[in-house]
Amino acid sequence: MAHTTFFLIGVPTITSTPFSCKRLVLSLGLVCVLLLGLPGSVLGRGLRIDLEVSAPLLEKAPVRLMTVDAASLLTRGFPGSTVTVNQPQGADVLLKLRCESTAPPSQSRAPRPYPTLHAPRCDFSWRWSCRGAQRLCELQAATPEAVAAGVYALLQERLGYRFLHPRQTVFPAHRRWPLPLRGGFSGRPRFDHRGFHLHTLHPIELAEQLHDPLRPGAFEDVAEYLDWLARNGQNSFQFFLLREVDRERWPSFARRIVTYAQSRGISCGIELSLSMLQQQAFQALTLLRPYPCYRTQVDRTLAWLFQVPWDFVTLDATMGEHLPLLGRLLPGVQRHFEEAVQNRYRARLFYATHVIAAEEIGTQRRPQLSQSGILIHTVMDYSVSEPVAPVYGNRNQQPMLAAARRENARRETWFWPESSYWVCYDSPVPLLLLTYLPSRLHDIREMERIGVSGHLTFSTGWEWGYWLVDWSIARWSWEYRNGTAGGRGGDTLAAATPLGPFADLVGDPPAARLFAEALSLQQDFLKGRGLQRYLAALAPFSELPPLLSQPFQPDPGFPLQAVLGRDGAARAGELREAVRGLEAYGAAMTLLCDRIDHRVEQAAKSRGAEPGLALAREVATALRVGALRARHRAATLEALLAEREVRFGSGDPKRVGDLLAEAAVLRHRALFLVRVEEGRYRYASALLSQRRPSFTAYGFGYLFPVSRLFFWEREEEQVRRERFDPFFRSLWDFGRVLGVGSLISR
Repeated sequence: MAHTTFFLIGVPTITSTPFSCKRLVLSLGLVCVLLLGLPGSVLGRGLRIDLEVSAPLLEKAPVRLMTVDAASLLTRGFPGSTVTVNQPQGADVLLKLRCESTAPPSQSRAPRPYPTLHAPRCDFSWRWSCRGAQRLCELQAATPEAVAAGVYALLQERLGYRFLHPRQTVFPAHRRWPLPLRGGFSGRPRFDHRGFHLHTLHPIELAEQLHDPLRPGAFEDVAEYLDWLARNGQNSFQFFLLREVDRERWPSFARRIVTYAQSRGISCGIELSLSMLQQQAFQALTLLRPYPCYRTQVDRTLAWLFQVPWDFVTLDATMGEHLPLLGRLLPGVQRHFEEAVQNRYRARLFYATHVIAAEEIGTQRRPQLSQSGILIHTVMDYSVSEPVAPVYGNRNQQPMLAAARRENARRETWFWPESSYWVCYDSPVPLLLLTYLPSRLHDIREMERIGVSGHLTFSTGWEWGYWLVDWSIARWSWEYRNGTAGGRGGDTLAAATPLGPFADLVGDPPAARLFAEALSLQQDFLKGRGLQRYLAALAPFSELPPLLSQPFQPDPGFPLQAVLGRDGAARAGELREAVRGLEAYGAAMTLLCDRIDHRVEQAAKSRGAEPGLALAREVATALRVGALRARHRAATLEALLAEREVRFGSGDPKRVGDLLAEAAVLRHRALFLVRVEEGRYRYASALLSQRRPSFTAYGFGYLFPVSRLFFWEREEEQVRRERFDPFFRSLWDFGRVLGVGSLISR
């Protein structure tokens, strides 16, 4: 029986075939090499793959950890193979890893006229050829971090590995070395800093693990995510600190996380607020507790925080969304915070921005010290430059684009876009918006053109297909060229499409074309015709009376109950148009999902149960639930219109009940699919989809609303009982979300 093994220095060798068969297997293997030019497994003899790494290079943590990881990955992806380190004699494939400071850069960047967070060079170049019967693959890179990035890129971009989720890697099953006899490719990051911000103000996958040292497996879960970042060539990580963290136990735990991140070549940052009220944000000072003075409170906070060797700190200087800027009220305290972070603790400071009143970024929101950096934020599935993006009361997000251009000329600037939004908008509905993909790809190209130095994706959960958005962004953050550095090979991502990584993963062109049709449907109906404002659930504060309601996400633009008034005829006309659009979208997407399912089944019959096809089914399920959501929302809105007709004497009360019954049937059909999808969740349902204690402002996992289709059922009951206020069947603990108590105590 063959064994699949890999070897590191000092680890005993285990034979991969019975001794009596070795000579025959080696002979046939040599014949295979001579005749086909391809080393491979014959009659049970697997490939022998060796990673050649110099001892000084192997001492560098990013290379050492990558080498152990890569050896394990190669073993999984080449069944029956033997993987060794620094045992090149007799290897079929030799991966020779070189780190030379004289390695030519794939593209030089002009120095910036302001301080920046250090980022090691990460460009690399591979060249492969034959040396007798041996395949020789040589990596040339200038830094240990570039060596690690180069090996992971070889695995994902050339050998068929897919690092799509921290808990799911798609492995190839190679029986021979798949690369041509001669060739190569090179890689260059599009940004010096590229990575992810986990928005732990929301109860997402790792919010508890990042804050609770006593949670079983907490460090391992976070390390697993950091490994995912490294495998995808990312070098930056940040999360939002929450105020109820245990201040005695947490620093040593956080120090362990940061140390591991840095050993993987990842800069680690933390976001906190000066004194934000909402969503349990950690506060550097308490506003209505002026003793000790604010500066002393800041000093104590930073002394506690920098028990951990953070590379950078992001400060939110607002009191909350739609609330005043503390920089206006306490400019001296804000300046003191900046000076302490950068001069006393030698960490980079960035300022968080919001799309609310975006035009203020260049004035009141301007960092007070020239060396402070800035994160330019955009939200939801809208690009930074499209003309219509009705978010937070803005017409679009083009002021953020102007801010990126302006700020990049005078301070370190990172782009900070969302890959999901969560609150009432996408995954908690649930609603898979493939429209995030073209927006994020467009913005990556635009920000690279502007020349910003960083791209930090604002992530809020990975289930219901949102792993696809994060994984695609990570791959798009690199430029790869066929041929070696300086060669004439074309950019393999220059013609990338929004669904390019997904099509690559599925591996079935007809299915990929059907998913492209699904994206086009969403672009047309949800964004082009504005139907997202009806598919998203109403945010709680948008249901307050007009003088108190605040804009957040796209919504109908008027209180739904206005349709029931005597002057609601015009609004009723708008809703009738929306109902027609929702029904058309639901019907078209349902038919398309039927075609996708049929195509995937056909592909499975010919290719077997491949992981890419299973992932296609997962995405198709999310799209089908979105189609049911459109039909459900059409039914509840039509019931509201029928209720208006009853009020004014021209309607049948029975029709209202029939429409709500139809909505309930659609909801139960969707719930069946929810149960199917919950079986695919990568983390425990107790964490993701149940009520539970939380460090966040929410007493449940971020997919708890999905587990019962809470928003769907609430909308039915709103029409049935004619209740449209935020306190009706509310999911939210308003006191905890608003955090008013934090004005006087932490």
